[in-house]
Amino acid sequence: MNYARHINPNDPDWEKTAAGRMFSYKYGYGVMDGYAFVMAAKNWKLVKPQSWLHTKPVQLNGGKMEKISKKVYKYYGGVRIGSSGIENKITITQEMLHEHNLEELEHVDVRVWISHTKRGDVEVELISPNGIVSKLAGRREADHSKRGFPGWRFMTIKHWYVRIFWSEALLILRIQGEKTQREIGQSK
Repeated sequence: MNYARHINPNDPDWEKTAAGRMFSYKYGYGVMDGYAFVMAAKNWKLVKPQSWLHTKPVQLNGGKMEKISKKVYKYYGGVRIGSSGIENKITITQEMLHEHNLEELEHVDVRVWISHTKRGDVEVELISPNGIVSKLAGRREADHSKRGFPGWRFMTIKHWYVRIFWSEALLILRIQGEKTQREIGQSK
């Protein structure tokens, strides 16, 4: 990410991240610069080993899912997506970060089970403690699937290189459905 060049700077999709870098859903961090990579490799300093932090699954209102057949699920419980959407907050403590040897983020994975009569109406966003919003699923006019998001895994790199020095961080998963139809089973 340090060696990406900002391209098409007039595109309105570019946003500044908490790390001060420009990010776009179309271009990521920009175009990779091979020469800059080679020059950086000459003085490269090794980083710490990769580490992970897995939170416990969150089940909203006892939501459960039963697989009926391939890609067909039945949901029980959960929380109805209201007209203002729904938010779920996950607390990450300094002790958790220390225990898992985390200092900077590279990416965030979120797995959701959402039932909805028109998947294209559902929007899923992850909001970091410093207010950076990462759109994991945007509205898609042509997506008429009635399957929702059964166990879908989303990943974002928009929070790359964010140093973690929060004493208590809340990751907020916000889900909105234009035509509020069904329920959220679980989020992780």
